[in-house]
Amino acid sequence: MAISIEIVHSGKAVVLKVQADSLETDNVAAFRAAITPLLDKSAHFVIDLSDVEFMDSTGLGSMLSCLRIVKSKGGSLRLCSLTAEVQQLFEMVMMDRVFEIFDTPESALAK
Repeated sequence: MAISIEIVHSGKAVVLKVQADSLETDNVAAFRAAITPLLDKSAHFVIDLSDVEFMDSTGLGSMLSCLRIVKSKGGSLRLCSLTAEVQQLFEMVMMDRVFEIFDTPESALAK
């Protein structure tokens, strides 16, 4: 399960679009390897999860790792475009209270 991350730079944040059907045990190491160097490029990020149909606890953990890295630099990390299933996971484990979640990349950038 290959993962790629498309980088879209914006004035105040870097938008990272995760291009994978899922973020789970089988591919979370590839996700971390792909995203970690990108987190050094800026302090403010929006992660677009519109292509991610499924996420398990390891995927959720990787999102938390990203948040910790960015916050340790005084930055911000917002999520956007969550599919219904991924949104439901975030709500079920109350991660929607930990992350700022937006409907679109544009609304995440506007905040």
